[in-house]
Amino acid sequence: MITADVIALITIIFCFVGGSALGFGRWLKILTGGIVGKIISVIVCYFLFGIVLDWYFVRAFMQKITDALTDNGSWICQVLLKIRLDLIVFAAVLFVLVQILRKFVVYLIANVMQVDNKVISVTNRILGVILLTVFIAILTLVVFQVVAWVMGTNGGFYQSLQGSVFGLDKIFTDNPLQSIIESIRLPYINAEPPV
Repeated sequence: MITADVIALITIIFCFVGGSALGFGRWLKILTGGIVGKIISVIVCYFLFGIVLDWYFVRAFMQKITDALTDNGSWICQVLLKIRLDLIVFAAVLFVLVQILRKFVVYLIANVMQVDNKVISVTNRILGVILLTVFIAILTLVVFQVVAWVMGTNGGFYQSLQGSVFGLDKIFTDNPLQSIIESIRLPYINAEPPV
């Protein structure tokens, strides 16, 4: 058993003990607070942006902003039109609404999971272990991917993972995040232009 296996074993024990002790509700509050919560809100906004943008009252609101700036005609308003102030205001309002909704949903789920009931208590503990384990697994994959970018997949870090009981060397070299990144790369970037 190598050093990385010992760290992995301690992490697994921490996931079971910590996830069970605090439960899903508390871990959800912890993991969705601060910068992680804001990142989640940005991702949700990214997916909602195009959908909400097509709503009639949103289009009407953005048109009012554009009309007001056009009617004013000053150079500042012309600059604001060029940088698409209407889209910036829409994105900012959407982000604030998603933040409020995220906090409300997290608060609601956390309070439901802390109800004094045997079934809910057991479910809360089991889901706490699952949530913490999934979060740490994703975090590990991200760290592995960053290390692979910086040091390469055959560097000293990879050498320290070889012979892992948990297969950390295979996870490092066959990181699923790498597959996602490679599938996103456009195959025609280096291709010859069409004739």
